[in-house]
Amino acid sequence: MGRSSVEQALQNRARIVEEASRLFRERGVEAVSVSDIMAAAGMTVGGFYKHFASKEVLVREACALSFEQAAQVWQKLTSDRPEAGAIVEHYFRERPAHQTCPVLAFAPHVSAADTAHPAREAYSRGVEALLSGFLSQIGTSEHSEIPEEAQILFAAMIGAQLLAQASDNADWATALQQAVSRRARKQTHADERTSA
Repeated sequence: MGRSSVEQALQNRARIVEEASRLFRERGVEAVSVSDIMAAAGMTVGGFYKHFASKEVLVREACALSFEQAAQVWQKLTSDRPEAGAIVEHYFRERPAHQTCPVLAFAPHVSAADTAHPAREAYSRGVEALLSGFLSQIGTSEHSEIPEEAQILFAAMIGAQLLAQASDNADWATALQQAVSRRARKQTHADERTSA
């Protein structure tokens, strides 16, 4: 295979992973077929198996990419807006479905799969990376006296978003998100006092 053919194959593979990531976040893994992904990438279904052994292998790569993208957004956000609760406020903003949090988007698929599922490791690493970024933005570290509170806040943020997406009661969902946002600001101030 010539140099340009190899480069084109790598570009095609990257495009397939990017489209899969977008579609999985938008619709959920189970609702997206290989033909949907390949059509979105502008390729034929027959070309899929030149790049991936199975859809599950693609799910792993798309999951990893989704978490990488989210981590980059969170890192940029914290450098642009280092104030308390910036991630939480950003997290609760409305956004297009294809930008759904990967924790929420991939959880149903990964949690229903067996422990040897190819995406489990990518999912776990991705959640850990987001949690680490969240803890650093909230102002806690491994040596902080209250990292457990920040971990609970991370779980509350994700849980509140899940409930908001699933609820028909917009007022309740907004109140829940506002409560988590207030708690994030309090958590940051409490940790600042502890480290002072």
